[in-house]
Amino acid sequence: MAITAISAADMQQRGVRQAGDIAAAVPNLTVSSAYGEEAQPSFTLRGVTTDDFSQNQSSPIAMYVDEVYKSVGALQALQVYDLDRVEVLRGPQGTLYGKNATGGAISFYSKNPSLSGYDGYATLGAGNFDARNVQAAVGGPIIDGVLGWRAAVLYEERDGWMDSIVPGVRPLNGVNAVAGRFSLLFKPADSFSALFKFSSSKSGGTPYGAHALNNDPNVTGFSGAIGWFQNGSKYAIDKDIRNDSASLKLEWEFAPHLTLTSVTGLDYGRWYEKSDDSGLPVYLDDPNTYFSSVNSLSQELRISSRDTGPLNWLAGAYYGRDDVHATVQFHFFDGFPGSFSLPSGQQLYGFDEYNDFDQIRETKAAFFNATFAVTPTVTFRAGVRYTKDDLSIHNFYALEGGLPAAPTTLLPDDTTTLWTQTIGAVPPTYTHFQTGLQAQGLAHPQLSQSNSNVSAKAGVDWKPTEDVLTYFSFSQGYRGAAFNGQAYNAAEELTFAQPEKLNSYEIGVKSDLWEHKGVLNAAVFHYDYRNQQFLDTFALSNGGGSGFRTVNAPKSRVDGGEVEFRVKATGDLSLGANIGVLQSKYVELFLHGASRNGNRLIGAPNFSAGANADWRFARLGVGDLHLELNGNYYSKQYYDALNTERTSQDGYALVNGRIALIHSQDHQYEVALWGKNLANKQYLVYGLPQKEPSDGGLGFDYALVGEPRTYGLEVTARF
Repeated sequence: MAITAISAADMQQRGVRQAGDIAAAVPNLTVSSAYGEEAQPSFTLRGVTTDDFSQNQSSPIAMYVDEVYKSVGALQALQVYDLDRVEVLRGPQGTLYGKNATGGAISFYSKNPSLSGYDGYATLGAGNFDARNVQAAVGGPIIDGVLGWRAAVLYEERDGWMDSIVPGVRPLNGVNAVAGRFSLLFKPADSFSALFKFSSSKSGGTPYGAHALNNDPNVTGFSGAIGWFQNGSKYAIDKDIRNDSASLKLEWEFAPHLTLTSVTGLDYGRWYEKSDDSGLPVYLDDPNTYFSSVNSLSQELRISSRDTGPLNWLAGAYYGRDDVHATVQFHFFDGFPGSFSLPSGQQLYGFDEYNDFDQIRETKAAFFNATFAVTPTVTFRAGVRYTKDDLSIHNFYALEGGLPAAPTTLLPDDTTTLWTQTIGAVPPTYTHFQTGLQAQGLAHPQLSQSNSNVSAKAGVDWKPTEDVLTYFSFSQGYRGAAFNGQAYNAAEELTFAQPEKLNSYEIGVKSDLWEHKGVLNAAVFHYDYRNQQFLDTFALSNGGGSGFRTVNAPKSRVDGGEVEFRVKATGDLSLGANIGVLQSKYVELFLHGASRNGNRLIGAPNFSAGANADWRFARLGVGDLHLELNGNYYSKQYYDALNTERTSQDGYALVNGRIALIHSQDHQYEVALWGKNLANKQYLVYGLPQKEPSDGGLGFDYALVGEPRTYGLEVTARF
């Protein structure tokens, strides 16, 4: 299988701060961010992704922290500190551990306590946009060789970099984050260990700043100028994203050559964000409010063999449950007369939507994987997984309505919406309107969807030499059904997208070069992809704005390849590079009344490449000077299945750099100047077509732009 491992040193060099930052180090991996950089990264790995920004949805690229699956966006923020490594598995996953995934898995591993000696570090940083950050960790043995602890903290504050043209509004995309993690490792014998970790985080600061593309002043009424790193937000209300998690990993060698592993995870997450999604100083697509809370439990058991001759095996069982409470409130055209009228005949302003529901998702699975060494150079691999998914929706209701008068200020909630229930236990009448976000009658009866799947994996490894391994693998991926969290208008919108499935065929080579000074890995693959889940945009009735629904693409295909290269060229110079190529297309997709066969998959550039260098260019009495550079190029990509040109992103390149003075003997201290996006490149990280009547008629397209040039100074002391 294709795996990329990123060390803590690599992440420091690349300036990795959020989960999405790792994409630059991995071939055929891109990231988009519907809610900005601080939450819910949407990974695309070899063309496999979801663009559904609903807060009840999981991703086909599974995310783990210390082997615990993080199911939804409210659990995925602020994980990147005091890490040991990150591993990215490319291709379907399900027979080795955890949750099944269609496209792959991204695993973050935090540093464990030491049982032999104390160590720690502290990093202080400052940068443009008045950035300030602190990272620190310390730990060591309580009882030598038996019991150890480690504590790590993160604090980061930064003003936003998206300026509003409205006077007095704070810049958007601000950061005000604090996080901490505490770990205990207990190892009373060589055959048993227990590792406990607890972490807590809170992320605030101003919300993401939407950027209006392709503004049509004849529709929006705004004809002023807005720069690339500007918008027209009328207010900036701090977001509130919180996460508390605990995990316990037990490993017990209960018999010679047999090990039992248990991984238990508990998570709580909360996400609140109120945004001005029009990005214009008029009331078109705001104020919009996104809220979710989630409680998650996962339990995994694995039994694995070790050193049992030619046959080795692993068997496991997995249980996961997450309970999500989600609400979304949209406001369209609040400054204009709308589609609703009171029984008195008074016309309301705007077209406003709200829904509220509870989702319970349970997964039960069993898996088995085995390897058999036919000869010292040839090994066969095979695995199988059975998965049972149960998804149920409770207490669903939806409201629609409008304002009794147009807003008179540029503040949110200047006038209270009058709501009528549109989805519940009985059909809507559109005759009763009242204030307040609560059900006006009984909620809709429970909805449920159950699915089961058997997926398999098989392959063969061949080592023609000690330093070269070639492989062929066939693997199947599966992702359970998804509920349409964007239902507002009628009970007919309460639908489930069907499970998606993927068959993968891959041939690859892994090699060590020049007495382990270099690494060269390459792979080519073919994917048959069925029922990919994605979010479709459509026009609401009576020109009310943009609607969304979770749907399936019946059939698509991806062919691609990738190369990774690393070398220690000299004692002073390390080089690395990666290349990814993709040919993706929908083979069968009928959307908006037309065939979309041949369209490219979402977030899948045909070509991507990255390079990095670490050059020690001077040795001084106080330490060594290092120049560290890395850059990436991505060819054109689309953000929707219609391949809308006006919200696509043409090819672009990013360059980052770092100059560091590092203590030459034991790296006891380090002083570094760093910069990201040194050329101040302008590019999109997300696009959503909403301008034309067919996709909402808002008169502009929603977009989020990438970070401008950032730079700063960091000082690190280690002990």
